[in-house]
Amino acid sequence: MSDQSWDRLSGLLVGAALGLVAGMLLAPDSGETTRKTLKDRTQKSLGQFRDSADDLRETLNRRTRNLIKGGVTEIEISDQTPASETGSPDE
Repeated sequence: MSDQSWDRLSGLLVGAALGLVAGMLLAPDSGETTRKTLKDRTQKSLGQFRDSADDLRETLNRRTRNLIKGGVTEIEISDQTPASETGSPDE
C-alpha cells in the first residue's frame, strides 16, 4: 500500500474513533439506553446482511444450475438480469 493510502486509512480510522467518542459524550440518553439501541441496530443490520447474502447465494446457485443444465460453454456478462430470472412475465 502506498503512503497516501495509509494516510487516508489512518485518517479515516482516527475520524471514526473521534466521532464515536463525541457521540457517546453528547448522547441524550443514558449509557444503558444507548448500548441497547446500538445492540438492536447492530442486530438488525446483521440480519439484513444475512438475508442479502442468502439471496445472493440462492441467485448464484440458481444461475449455476441453469448453466450446467444448458451445457453452456460461454458465459455472457451483462449489467442486466435476464427477464427469465426476475420472475416478472412482463420483461
